[in-house]
Formats: sequence, structure tokens, C-alpha cells
Amino acid sequence: MDQIPGESFLISCLQKRLTFTVANKVIRVGKLILFRRFHYFIKMALISDKGVRENLEVPIPFKVEHYKDEGLLYFDYRLKSLGVESCPRGGDKVASGYFNKILEISVTDQ
Repeated sequence: MDQIPGESFLISCLQKRLTFTVANKVIRVGKLILFRRFHYFIKMALISDKGVRENLEVPIPFKVEHYKDEGLLYFDYRLKSLGVESCPRGGDKVASGYFNKILEISVTDQ
């Protein structure tokens, strides 16, 4: 079984309220009820504050930083975090909202 990046953090956050932030913009808030790896993505099932089940898919990050004391997990999608000297040049239009950004996952309710 392939390990999920940040798996220990996500396990500790089951049934806790999380906030997902990209570029200082909150993209999702909810209680984590399930997560799994699916090809090149991590699928998470959340219960929103309104009691509705929502699904969130995030790409597998290039780099992960976990700050246990602060209840933070960073998924780094920046090209410089790949650690290679030459990166292939993509087109001008990028399909992912995570491209060259950091996704911050924080525990907002214990």
C-alpha cells in the first residue's frame, strides 16, 4: 500500500474541523471524515458546517511540511520544491489551482 503524504497528520485529524487555504484564501472548511489516495490525488471527504458531505481532491504534493505543535500541514506545489535543476516548461495556461502554490491544512477545532 502506498503511503499518503502527510498521512500521520490526516489520521490524527479524523473527526476534526480543518481549514484548507491556498494563497491566503480559504478554499474549504469542514470536518475530515475519510481520506484515501487515488492515482495522483488525495481524496478527502468532509462534513461542512451546514452538515453537507463535500469531497475535496488535491494532487499529491512535491514536498510536505508538518508542524505538529501548531496543527499545520503544508502541501508544497511550487516548482522549486521539486529539487531538480531543469523543469519542463509548460504552456501558459495551467489547469490546476495549486500550481506553484502552497496548500495549508490547519486544525481549527480540537
